[in-house]
Amino acid sequence: MEIENPAGRHKKILVSARKRELKRITQNLQNSLKEIPGILFEEKGPILSDHYRNVPQKFFTQVPQVVEAELQQWKNYWKMASGKMVLEIRPQSNFHKGKAVREILKTVTSLRLLPIYLGDDQTDEDAFRALKGQGISVFIGPATLPSEADFFLRNTNEVQEFLFRCQEVRRVGIHCSGAT
Repeated sequence: MEIENPAGRHKKILVSARKRELKRITQNLQNSLKEIPGILFEEKGPILSDHYRNVPQKFFTQVPQVVEAELQQWKNYWKMASGKMVLEIRPQSNFHKGKAVREILKTVTSLRLLPIYLGDDQTDEDAFRALKGQGISVFIGPATLPSEADFFLRNTNEVQEFLFRCQEVRRVGIHCSGAT
């Protein structure tokens, strides 16, 4: 896993045995799921993401079942995390987005910085919890969904507007009047 922060980049690297296992898991899943159209496999260092957003709905339950079945033989080393139409296959280590946020927060020493985390998925909830009281967390999606985030934005248009306003505040600054 890779974390980038103001102090530089940190990498958590898999030992070669785990790399070989992940390659084998990937090949097995590609073979097992080859008849299902629309699956996209994305390798993210030590994580394999299995995106099935573009899969016909009749296969929505089959994809997670196949992944779970494959991981049974690797359960001591690999686990599955579910997101929004994505399954992440990750090492059994206890590393997640929340820990990444905490690592980054350790390097933030300036009082002028306000960490902001935006996410649209269940896999972002650890990060939202880690940021509580130390920054702003924003869930992108319906406000009716349960989330640990401080705020909600409905869609990418609202995200774009939010980021534009953040940029304006940064450019112009915030000036308080002499109100009492």
